[in-house]
Amino acid sequence: MNEGMLTMKKLFALMLALALMVTVVCAFAEGDGGDTGGGQTTTGTTSTPSITIKTTSKDGEAAVDTTQYTYYRILEADIGTDPQINDVYQSGGAVSYHTDSQAKATALENSGVFKVTRVGNSDRWYVELLNPDATGAQVAAGIATMDLSIFPSATFSQTEVAGTATSGPIAPGYYYVTSTAGKNVAVQTLTAVEINEKNEFPTITKEVDEDDEDAQIGDEITFTIKVKVPSTANDKIVLKDTMSAGLSFKSIDSMKMGGSNGTDVGASNYTVATTTDGFTLTLPAALVADAAAAAENESTKVTEIEIICTAVLDGDAQTANPETNSVTLDYGEHYTTKPKTAEVKTYDFKFNKIDGNTKDQLAGAEFQFLLSGSPMKLIEVEAGKEYRIAMPDEAGTTETITTIGETVRIYGLDIDVQAYSLQETKAPTGGYKILKDAVPVKASGDSFGEIDVENNEGTVLPSTGGSGTTIFYVIGGLLIIGAGIVLVARRKVHE
Repeated sequence: MNEGMLTMKKLFALMLALALMVTVVCAFAEGDGGDTGGGQTTTGTTSTPSITIKTTSKDGEAAVDTTQYTYYRILEADIGTDPQINDVYQSGGAVSYHTDSQAKATALENSGVFKVTRVGNSDRWYVELLNPDATGAQVAAGIATMDLSIFPSATFSQTEVAGTATSGPIAPGYYYVTSTAGKNVAVQTLTAVEINEKNEFPTITKEVDEDDEDAQIGDEITFTIKVKVPSTANDKIVLKDTMSAGLSFKSIDSMKMGGSNGTDVGASNYTVATTTDGFTLTLPAALVADAAAAAENESTKVTEIEIICTAVLDGDAQTANPETNSVTLDYGEHYTTKPKTAEVKTYDFKFNKIDGNTKDQLAGAEFQFLLSGSPMKLIEVEAGKEYRIAMPDEAGTTETITTIGETVRIYGLDIDVQAYSLQETKAPTGGYKILKDAVPVKASGDSFGEIDVENNEGTVLPSTGGSGTTIFYVIGGLLIIGAGIVLVARRKVHE
């Protein structure tokens, strides 16, 4: 072969190497950062090729991140050697790329981004870009259409949040790296390569409706879960919802794709499993893919899935600490968010039945606890001392509170309700007057507080048959005698 052809071959090999180097791009992100994520790829100075992926931002969301990466060696590189191509030696340390089987050559050619030329009848196909100006994203998109199983591959992963994952020593070449996070990268590894990755994972929030932040036992509580799905998501999402003892899961009321005004998602498109302390909600990969596809059309590159669920504040609710409802999000098998928690509070009220003069506690009084004038059903937790609001249809209820000379506590109340009151139905023993009017129970600040309900002794009326009645008998008898005398006198006059 003449010298001009040799020069052209060497120049062509060099141009291919430079073109492939230009395509070193981190397709884990779109751009150099920003709302849609970003990343940079750098080449080290060591002579041993490797791929290191460093996660730089998880926005404080992740509790577990063991993202897995799989690399595929798409092209083999000859660096600084003198490979013989069509009987011509390529000297001068140029980089050339090739593949080593007909199946790989066919796949590369069908990708739409590579052109392959077989070297004689050998098991070597020379590879070049169809378009020397192709971007890394275009090359990665073409590679993604191929059957990657025919290329050499291996898996590596990170073991901590915001950590690193390293492939270890690998052969020089052109690699395609996939991620369980849903983004991919095409990268040339002639030496050590480090990728600063910024993946976008699904995120989650949870809130309780403002009107339900304070509640009465038996009330239905509404929670809103929002899942933000990035355009790169391609795996299932599992929500694990956990409720404290005072909350009982009721139902998933609705799901909408596209936020509160979005499209309804039918119950057949997801699965719900009730657990002992909440529920597990699974959004299958197909539904996540639909959300990701919709996100492509959004300026934020995110689609919001809004989930409305309800629970009941039950008889185990306590006033010392808020009842909590937390949720975590598992994305695929390798990523879990930190819990997002909403709180519900319930309150108590205390009263003392006392003598108006001595201020001593009084026993034997009976009360009803009213809501808007109607008696409430209660559960007697401790006789004469502690009562709670009963659940609807709960057995063993009472409407009577009987004092025993100690402070009475009633709990499970909604502090926003200003229609509670105490109605005395029986006065304490010892000649006390019953209270005719109900005593309002109103919150002060963030508490109903503690009040005193006073009773005073009434006027003592004489007993039937006592000395106080004698005068009435005497007067009555005299009147009867007088009437008889008058009647007799009148008869004698007429005679």
